[in-house]
Formats: sequence, structure tokens, C-alpha cells
Amino acid sequence: MAKHRESPIKRVNPSGKEVWVARYTGSDGRRRSAGTFRLKREAQDAIDAAHDRPVVADTVARYLERWLETRPRSERTDRTNGGRVRAVLEVRLEGIRLRDWDMRALRPRHRDELTVRMLVDQGRAPGGARNILRALSAMFEDAMTDELADVNPWKGARIRDDDRRARKEPRELRVWTLEQMHAFSAAASYRTRHDPRKKIPPARFAPAWEPMLRMLADCGLRAGELLALRRVDLDLPGGMLHVHGSAWEGTVTDSNDRKNHERDVPLAPSLATMLRAVPPRIDTPWLFPSPRGKLWRYSNWHRQIWQPTCEAAGIDPTPHEFRHSWVTHLRSAGVDRADLADVAGHGEDVATRVYSHALRTSYEQIRQAIG
Repeated sequence: MAKHRESPIKRVNPSGKEVWVARYTGSDGRRRSAGTFRLKREAQDAIDAAHDRPVVADTVARYLERWLETRPRSERTDRTNGGRVRAVLEVRLEGIRLRDWDMRALRPRHRDELTVRMLVDQGRAPGGARNILRALSAMFEDAMTDELADVNPWKGARIRDDDRRARKEPRELRVWTLEQMHAFSAAASYRTRHDPRKKIPPARFAPAWEPMLRMLADCGLRAGELLALRRVDLDLPGGMLHVHGSAWEGTVTDSNDRKNHERDVPLAPSLATMLRAVPPRIDTPWLFPSPRGKLWRYSNWHRQIWQPTCEAAGIDPTPHEFRHSWVTHLRSAGVDRADLADVAGHGEDVATRVYSHALRTSYEQIRQAIG
């Protein structure tokens, strides 16, 4: 009796690339994958060959590489997720390295053991351990869709910032005043005009650096969104900035379910005045291009603009701290929750719970309310 011949499945990745997935039913009755291929005939050959091979367990390490290839996110997200998972592949759970575990054999108890190993043995901060568990959870969600895992043992992990098992203190996120952020931005223009080192851009581009950094302080942009701005995104007569994407290492990515890169942000009059004074560059579409008129790579921008400005200003903030500070000051000023979430590019819960921090400016009101 002839054996039933299974056919590969065509799939279009989020990147738009068309691939063929070699899905087949193993001798144990489970649906398995023999890989993803560019050509249908290659996937068919893989299916036919798989029926003649013994069933091999899908280990965490083996699936990780397949996952990054067949379930691509943005380049930055894939690099981050891959790095986080690889950081714990050598951790032993019940005496077996995580990399060698069968995807189907892992259970929630292993999540608890991995948490202890990360906090105690590896000395990670609670936030770092949470990020690793989130990456593992995302990978196992896709593995369940691929029918290569039965449960997601990492889902729902909770690690408190004050977990007593943690040996490393979480990094404190600082809130900067508007005056501090504006003084920092002003230091960028001074440093570029006066620093003789070759890595500092030419002085003729210095007038753009102060309003560039003021964008982070006054508009709450992510650093990638700042670098991805085009001249057409700036509406000075209307007092608005149109955000359309985020730059990472020379490419621009669009919005996704977690981060909204498509939104409008009001411009402060003082910032609009500074932007009008910036000499226009007609050799490039970018609002804040590199000295050669190209899209900044974040690593180069951080080294050539941000770090020298930290030295000139005498403080060491991070671009993301400016975003947290901006949201915090808007909340303190009484901006509507829905409007705040809209201009920040997050849901209301994230904008108020994650990005808002106590300023401790209401103590006198508390005393008066109590009487």
C-alpha cells in the first residue's frame, strides 16, 4: 500500500518573504516540522526524507535558531531575544542544560528553577531576569503554534523588584527636570563647536544638535523615532510633529502591537522657534541627518552626539530617561490620561503605570487635605 505523501505549506513571513514549511506527521502521530525552505521542491524533499528518519526531540537550542529565522520580528528585536535566550542556554535545570531540554518536556517548575539560577547564580537584577523569561515565553508561544511544544512554562512569570533572592540591585531610573534636560540639550551645540576631536561632526552642523536633543525632552520621542524623522514630518505652522517610524542601525521600522510609532505630538513654541532657526539641508530627506546626510545609525549617534554631550553637561542621563521624565511632567501637569497615552505611543495603562514616576511635589497638598 502506497504511503500518503504530505505536501509543504506556503507561508508569507511578516517581512513579506514567501517560504515553504515542511510540516509532516511523525511516527508518533505528532505534527512536526522539517524546516523552512525557499523552494517548494526543497520542502517536499525534506518531508519525504523525514518519514524515513527516527523521531528526534526538538531541543531549546535547536528551535531557537529556527525560531529567529522562521518567525522574524524587527532586526533589533530578534537580536535582543536571541541574546537573552542564549544567555541562559548553559543553565542546568534538574542537572540538564537548558539548551538540551526537549521543548515538550519543560514545565512551570522549570521556570521557578531558572529564576533562582538567574538571580542567585548569575547575579542578575529582577528586571533582567524578567526580560529573559519574556523572550522564552515569546519563543514557546510560537513553538506551540508550530506544534513543537505542549505548554508555555514561562508564561505568567512574576519577579518582584524587591525579590530577596536577587543579589544585584535594579538600576534606578532617574527623572530629570525640564530645566536639566534643556541645559543638557544646549551643551550639545557648545561641545560640537569647541571639541577638536575628529569624531565630533563639523561645526557647520552644530546648530541642529540642540533642537535635536530638545526633541527628546519636549516631545518624549524614543531615540529611534528621533533619528527616523524626515523634514516632511515637521509641521511648524500647525505646531505638530508627525512620527512615522523608528530607526535602528540604518533601517526604519514601522509600528507594531507593542510600540506605536505612528502618532502626532504637539510642538512647544520654544522648540518650534529653535527648529525654524536651523539651516535647512536640501541634500537629504532626514530632519536630523548625519554629517554626510545619511540616516544615523544609533550606535554612531550615541557615540558622536550623546556621549560628548554628557561630558559637556556634566550629567549622564539616558535617552529613555528623558522620555520617562517627559511623561511624568505631563502627568503632573494634569494632562488627560487618554491624550497622554496617545502622544506617548502607548496604552493608558503603560503610559501611567510604567512611564509615570513620583515627583513628590504634592506633599503640601496632602497636609492641607488632612488638615
